[in-house]
Amino acid sequence: MVQTTSVWGALSLVLHLTNLQSFVLAAEIKSRQTAATQVVKLASTENLAVRSNGQILATNMNSANLYSVDPVAKTSTTAISVTGATGLSGIGEVSPDVFAVIGGKGIYKVDFTGSSPKSTLIKQITEASNLNGLAVLNNDTVLVADAGKGSVFRFTISTGAYSVALSDPTMAPTGGIPFGIDGIKYKDGVVWYTNIFKNSFHKIPVDETGKATGAVTTLWTNLMGDDLCFGPNGKIYIATNGGNSVVEVDPAVGKPTSIATVTGSTSCGFGRTEKDKDVIYVGAGQGIYAVTVKL
Repeated sequence: MVQTTSVWGALSLVLHLTNLQSFVLAAEIKSRQTAATQVVKLASTENLAVRSNGQILATNMNSANLYSVDPVAKTSTTAISVTGATGLSGIGEVSPDVFAVIGGKGIYKVDFTGSSPKSTLIKQITEASNLNGLAVLNNDTVLVADAGKGSVFRFTISTGAYSVALSDPTMAPTGGIPFGIDGIKYKDGVVWYTNIFKNSFHKIPVDETGKATGAVTTLWTNLMGDDLCFGPNGKIYIATNGGNSVVEVDPAVGKPTSIATVTGSTSCGFGRTEKDKDVIYVGAGQGIYAVTVKL
């Protein structure tokens, strides 16, 4: 969820009024700070994905433009304008250089395998409230977080078929802004997700269809989390938005370590070339930043 003036005025109130009495977990936040450097200025970056050629794709909830960022040249261009969308949020690579992108209530396919990128609306999830986070389950299925309803849709890329796969009170919106589950990622039979205004981070085991096979585990309830990504070292990295940082989490331990200060951090993704495989790129309200991580 990207930072805006109006949202953050309401956010301050929400954070004071949010009822967290049902949660008891509080993470001890350690610090191992590394300097963050700005790659490009790019207003209101919402989410990002890194292509195999090293280019970074960035979305903006107020624009249909999918931006391409060259982290070496430190330049940004519009890769493609997604026809039919008024804004873009979650993005994930479903097959080599083919991406699923959320645009409003629609799920789009953006294909970079040809001579020029092409975007196609797969289908609208008409009953959705506020689609935001996206996780790749397999090369034909994505999990899409509905922050407004507090649930997760399973969506098939090839057919457009969809249904609710997950729904839990930990995903529900709270307070004055109807926004709950935000960041979501899948790996090795587990879905990891944040609830931005409950300041919480959770995981749930799932089967190959995305359906739960066990109970939700809450890792913490005292640190804001937006989108997240996995590093090549198997650790999880979370952009903390109003926490103005990026934290590292060992999945086996579940405790956060702050590794960099990035104001209004919203999203992240690791470099995919030999030169930047230890660099995490961070989307934020003022652009894309780079942080070198000790792997």
